[in-house]
Amino acid sequence: MTSQGQFLVANFAVVALFISSWVHSEFLFANRPRWLRNAAFGAVMGLGAIASMALAVPTTAGMLVDLRASLLALASFFGGPIAGLVAVVIAIGYRLVLGGLTAWAGAVGIITAALAGWMVSRMTRGRVPALWSAGLLALTVACVSPALTMALHVFGVFPGIQPSGLAFGLNAAATALSAFFIMRHRVLERERNLLRAAFMQSPDFQYVKNLQGRFAAANASVVAYNGFARERDMLGKTDFDLTDSARAATLMEAEQQLFRTGRPITDDEEKLPGEHGEDAWFSTSKVALYDDDGEPIGLAGVTRNITARKRLEGDVIDSRNQLNYVLSEMSDGIAMFNAQGTLVYRNSQYSSLFPLTTDVRRPGQHIRTILEAVLATGEQLVPAGSEHEWLESIVSSLDRESEEEVKLYDGRWLHLRTRPTADGQALVVVSDVTKIRQAEVALKAMTEQLRLLATTDGLTSLTNRRAFDMALDSELARARREGRPLSLLLADVDRFKAYNDIYGHLMGDEVLKSVGICLRQAVQRPGDTAARYGGEEFVAILPETDEDGAFFIADAFRQSLYAMGIPHRGGDKGVVTVSVGIATFTERDEGINAIELVRRADEALYNAKGAGRDRVTGWRPRYDVRPVGGMRA
Repeated sequence: MTSQGQFLVANFAVVALFISSWVHSEFLFANRPRWLRNAAFGAVMGLGAIASMALAVPTTAGMLVDLRASLLALASFFGGPIAGLVAVVIAIGYRLVLGGLTAWAGAVGIITAALAGWMVSRMTRGRVPALWSAGLLALTVACVSPALTMALHVFGVFPGIQPSGLAFGLNAAATALSAFFIMRHRVLERERNLLRAAFMQSPDFQYVKNLQGRFAAANASVVAYNGFARERDMLGKTDFDLTDSARAATLMEAEQQLFRTGRPITDDEEKLPGEHGEDAWFSTSKVALYDDDGEPIGLAGVTRNITARKRLEGDVIDSRNQLNYVLSEMSDGIAMFNAQGTLVYRNSQYSSLFPLTTDVRRPGQHIRTILEAVLATGEQLVPAGSEHEWLESIVSSLDRESEEEVKLYDGRWLHLRTRPTADGQALVVVSDVTKIRQAEVALKAMTEQLRLLATTDGLTSLTNRRAFDMALDSELARARREGRPLSLLLADVDRFKAYNDIYGHLMGDEVLKSVGICLRQAVQRPGDTAARYGGEEFVAILPETDEDGAFFIADAFRQSLYAMGIPHRGGDKGVVTVSVGIATFTERDEGINAIELVRRADEALYNAKGAGRDRVTGWRPRYDVRPVGGMRA
């Protein structure tokens, strides 16, 4: 390799070094204003340009051959005018310090490269896929330097200048690779920010501890509950810093037991004093975290405030106990049998509870005679073939305390309590508990209804987000276990914010209901799941459905919404439309999880939006998008 080639390769390494340095230090500006972050990015790129010029190859005409153009173009492409201006000022200042007859030409080249990056950003942002815009940027940078060099040569300013093909090629390669690297980093950063936002903003108490029980992360709910203003004020503390020593020791022992056994702590309920003197109930689940070698490194915990639920449960239990007590202690039916089993007393309520044997249930009648009348009239439901055993068991149990519920021929339920007395007699209290039985049935029905409400979106009646997450994990595990495909649709109503701004949120809700109806009509198989993902986003899980089948269902859903013709002045088509992204799990995707599958569907949805909306797009690696149906993405 020639000396010029060695210097240019060193320049290439300089570009890589400064791009990598920015990517790994960008987190320092995470909570800073955007303009300051862009200015810092421009400063780093400007310093990189200085380093590139320091390793430049001087030509006979006095020009410097280096890769500064890629860094300057990247500064304005990703950081906008602020970053571009900062980088240009730094680079021009250094070039003027170097001096020489070609210093002004170098300054012109610096400005031209920065302007080229800014212009490509303005022309391509939101109009073409990001990967294409990176390629266009690289091509533009590759053309800027030769064009400037040829202009200087043609106009006779520096007739001895000759373009360097290797420099132009390395400029293009450095620009393309750097742009792709920054784009990929930003995608990952957005995903991390999303996960962190979900962690920090969750209403539940979520936290992470190390093996010593010190808090390594805590969301806003945990921080506020423990009286801290910021998360960092709580990091490094243990339960001994937050609660009394006895409770802290109990928690520490439970967590150490978790590390030793690996068995998670699930729904551990605890009652604590509340803020206003009232007791509060909490349910805690904890799971151990392991490194790649399988060694425990800490735990993740989620604590929920279940005070309202516990109070509701207590109210229901108290109400039922009070009702049972009142009904059981009322003199609805009272009968007294002597030690020989003869009825010696009964009130009118007792007789009225047994309409078919009222005449037999009178004082002087033996318990055996009464029971034989019950069997003869069929007043009480007794298992066929066990009539004799049933009669003998009741006769022999008068001297023992007992309770039972019996069902009569007319569907009523009676609760019978037998209480022996000190003198050998037996008191029988009979209560009509038919309403209690009906209440139990109603309570079970209400419980089922509450379960449905907990898994159903209140606006669209589709499955809600929490139930969708559980269903996706379950179906993905089944698809992986059985080796069958699984497709996921992620849909987003086009220009929905504009619709709300124009027509109002009430009309927006009606649109969401219509979208839910169209999705439910398109997803009709018993095993399919249609859900509202959040806001104007909808999802559908299609088990045992390959990509082609998913495309067919998604496009049918898209067309059905379009056919409704819901007016939308702010939409691209004049009516409400929807864009759909598809991700399909196959046997080749053994390693992906639910989060990755949703990410793929979201990426496909992003491509559908970028392609013009009202489209269905399937996920492909590196934006290799597959089209479908009438409006193809």
